[in-house]
Amino acid sequence: MRLVLLSHRVGRRTPLYPGTPPIQLTHYRSIERGDSSNLWVISMANHAGTHVDAPNHFYMEGRKISEYRLEELIFENVRLIDIPKEPGEEVSAEDLEPYSEIVMTSSLLLIRTGLQAYRDTDQEAYTSKGLLFSPSAAKFLKDSSPNLRALGIDAISVSTPLRRSEGRESHRILLSDNRFLIIEDMDLAGKPDAYRYVILAPLFLDEVDSAPCTVIGVTD
Repeated sequence: MRLVLLSHRVGRRTPLYPGTPPIQLTHYRSIERGDSSNLWVISMANHAGTHVDAPNHFYMEGRKISEYRLEELIFENVRLIDIPKEPGEEVSAEDLEPYSEIVMTSSLLLIRTGLQAYRDTDQEAYTSKGLLFSPSAAKFLKDSSPNLRALGIDAISVSTPLRRSEGRESHRILLSDNRFLIIEDMDLAGKPDAYRYVILAPLFLDEVDSAPCTVIGVTD
């Protein structure tokens, strides 16, 4: 058995979707300064870094991430597919059609677009161009598989700032059945394409819609 980290570590240089408040790490107590212990104050938006969107992100009556049961955060039959894209491009239904059988049998579908290559080298392209997971692609997933409960992607969001209205529509389509989850800004570079199961471990924060998360894959 092999454990694979599918989420990014969080720090001050973590790229953020435009308009997201910056991450702040404050060394509140410090052994170096003479305190008895170290204590940090962490301030970050709940959609910063690798994070999971729950239905309440776009639906007032939708479930919040803290309302999910533990068994709903463990996914079996997880597959990763490659759909290469450049900043500002879109993933369409036509891109997904060759993978129809995989979509039908997966509980979590991971899509590696390759945009992650820009995460450290060109954060402007990664955040301000990003990519669009198109409404047609979102509808394809919803119509193709009753077993699919989540989508993960190696982009800052399924919505590009260049086409926000379409991105909002994609979110609404995917989150409409009140059980679906979207995992954004994942670390998929060089990772295996099949998993026995994947564990999604969000912060269980009361009141908020969605949360930062750690994602762990388990392979043979």
